[in-house]
Amino acid sequence: MAAERLVIKVGTNVLTRANQQLDYNVIHQIVEQIGALRRAKHRVVLVTSGAVGASYGLGDFAGERQELVRKQMASAVGQPRLMQIYTDFFREQNIAVAQALLTRGDFSDRKRYLNIRNVVDGLLEMAILPIINENDVVANDALTFGDNDYLSAAVASMIGADRLFLLTSAAGFFLGGDPAGRKSTRRVPEVQGITPEMWASCERTLTVGGTGGMLSKLKAAEMATGFGIRAYVASGKEPDVVPRILAGEPLGTMFHPTRKRPRSYRQWLHFATLTTGRILVDEGAHRALRNNKSLLPAGIAKVEGEFNQGDIVEIYNGQEEKLGVGLVNYSAQELQAIIKDKSARTRGEEAIHKDRLLLV
Repeated sequence: MAAERLVIKVGTNVLTRANQQLDYNVIHQIVEQIGALRRAKHRVVLVTSGAVGASYGLGDFAGERQELVRKQMASAVGQPRLMQIYTDFFREQNIAVAQALLTRGDFSDRKRYLNIRNVVDGLLEMAILPIINENDVVANDALTFGDNDYLSAAVASMIGADRLFLLTSAAGFFLGGDPAGRKSTRRVPEVQGITPEMWASCERTLTVGGTGGMLSKLKAAEMATGFGIRAYVASGKEPDVVPRILAGEPLGTMFHPTRKRPRSYRQWLHFATLTTGRILVDEGAHRALRNNKSLLPAGIAKVEGEFNQGDIVEIYNGQEEKLGVGLVNYSAQELQAIIKDKSARTRGEEAIHKDRLLLV
């Protein structure tokens, strides 16, 4: 088959044993898979969890009362060890590796986003394997992706990946919830579009040691397929799972793309919303947006929060349903003044130009 760009995300429960310590045998077989994919000319980016698991035995963090700080300390200690393990195993495959620790904030700034993309593209051109993890030490509620599933979808979008593999402890997506100890579940081999029944099956599926469970994988798959990327949920402990899927073996769950790949700028807009600003539009503006029109000041019913010209804001209709995000041409204060002055609503430029909009 033709060489492709692949993003492989490996979860905490794939990389660790029941005692939450790293499973070197699993790590080694994942590295061997990536080596085989590289020899087949695929360009691979690895998004990995496991930094906290790598910290076991290197320090006792139980005395730290704040859970977030305790996790950040463990991650800071474990991340160098995790990278050293990967470096040593990939050296056996004659593969050089590079590390990138990212936060959602890195994706919110257009220049930083493009710089990250250029660096990753450059590493792939040089046949160096990028290994990416969330920067837990600096991440907080405002800047965090929340888990590496979401981060891997963002990375897949950023580099124009053909496929995203979400490797977990489950053998795929199961209707009815976690299949462990249940007879009523069944694996879904292919998904053309995520259904309400599938979302309902994700309740209470958080895995021990992980942060996302199947819910975050479904969200990541939904995001990736919306960007034209084929996504998979499969068992990371299954030997050669990625090469076997690429060879056509029906393992895990395959999520078919639901849309064509949008322009790079619009993909970035999806990840860039970190402001507290919201714009509520009237019904006429809602219809115009759906017809690929720009958002005019006359269609804005209400402005909430603080933002400046050039910020990314969220757009809602009168029923509080999110319509999308866009790069605004006015500050919140300016828009408030325009809304109060009816004569000013028809003057000046668009509030958000249609080329700077991303509708959901």
